[in-house]
Amino acid sequence: MKSRLVSTLLVGLAGLCGCAHEYLIKLDNGDQIVSVSKPNAQGTGYHFTDGTGMEHVIPQNRVAKIQPVSVVTAEEKPMSPAKPKKPKHWYFLWLA
Repeated sequence: MKSRLVSTLLVGLAGLCGCAHEYLIKLDNGDQIVSVSKPNAQGTGYHFTDGTGMEHVIPQNRVAKIQPVSVVTAEEKPMSPAKPKKPKHWYFLWLA
């Protein structure tokens, strides 16, 4: 009886995890918006719900990319310029 209850709870929990997705909407000007619901294309705009529960519409020509937040990786930082080599002092020559 307990194993049946545990398996039912695990299946239910796994099903609920699949429903909780957030989507990242990247706009053509570089701005990013997080939406709780999947943006739906209706007419000439994308309709979505934000974190506060309000529904918004963005024109389709402003949207560059829509993807789930779980897929998004942190953008790489630009590399810093190479540091100039310091001249070695004469007293470090015995270590080499």
